[in-house]
Amino acid sequence: MPTRRNCILLCLISCGETTWDQDRRLHGSTDLPLSESGRTAVAAAAARVTSTNLGAIHHPPDEAATETARILAEAHRVKTKAVSDLADPDLGLLEGLTEQVFADRYPKRYKQWHDEPFSLSPPEGEDVADARARVLGAVAKLLRRSKGEEVAVALHSLGLGFLRCWLADRPSRDLWTFLQDRPRVERYALTGPMVQWMDDEATAAVPSRA
Repeated sequence: MPTRRNCILLCLISCGETTWDQDRRLHGSTDLPLSESGRTAVAAAAARVTSTNLGAIHHPPDEAATETARILAEAHRVKTKAVSDLADPDLGLLEGLTEQVFADRYPKRYKQWHDEPFSLSPPEGEDVADARARVLGAVAKLLRRSKGEEVAVALHSLGLGFLRCWLADRPSRDLWTFLQDRPRVERYALTGPMVQWMDDEATAAVPSRA
């Protein structure tokens, strides 16, 4: 593991749950508030963030992510900053469906979602691969701009899965494994070359960014 002197610290924070998350409904870009239990879990997580060098808490602009960031920011006396490119993908007609309804209505897409989720193109939504590239690119940009402060990013489940898979160098099919039984707050040390690789991968996946 790189030392603090030659790395950039990344603090990944899981956004609190919404009622859709609790009901196991597909939740991408739909704007929902935190549930009561989600709010309680975020407040408890705020106490476990021990860094004394946090910069702003960066987050997607939806209500649940904004409130998650605000709770963390108030606990640590830092600012929040909404970044639209950190949002989970727009799942189009899949938004709000339960697993069972998804499986019944779109059986081929449902199998693809579980076997190779990065290859899914939701009907009337955003390609998951494009969303992954967008999130990786946004995080790489924040890391590059860091001036010695720890970069804190609050993400919803798919965004967290994109980052965790990339950090572990694991394929698309492992996404779901990286969303199970994980701590709400995680810290990683990335070297400069790692940040560049993250940005290069994001750029290669979306040629229009070049």
